[in-house]
Amino acid sequence: TPLGRIVKAIAATGQRSMTCYLAQSLVWAAVFTPYLLDMSETLTTTTALLATATWGATILLGDWMRRTGRRGPFETLMRRVAYRNPR
Repeated sequence: TPLGRIVKAIAATGQRSMTCYLAQSLVWAAVFTPYLLDMSETLTTTTALLATATWGATILLGDWMRRTGRRGPFETLMRRVAYRNPR
């Protein structure tokens, strides 16, 4: 069902939350940094649309990683750092 696909996509995004959070952070850094797009002074409809598009893109990214059997790259990195074998 379509609702089931949406729930799976959102769950996949949650399972890759660090990767999706950092992807969103990169967008916001570009949008609000004064020497890049510098949209920090005004919160407009454009900003709201960008926020919605960014959120939707991270859900699509998380679902794509789920369908292709990939873990989030930052989740993988965190596991390597946290569970490495001591010498």
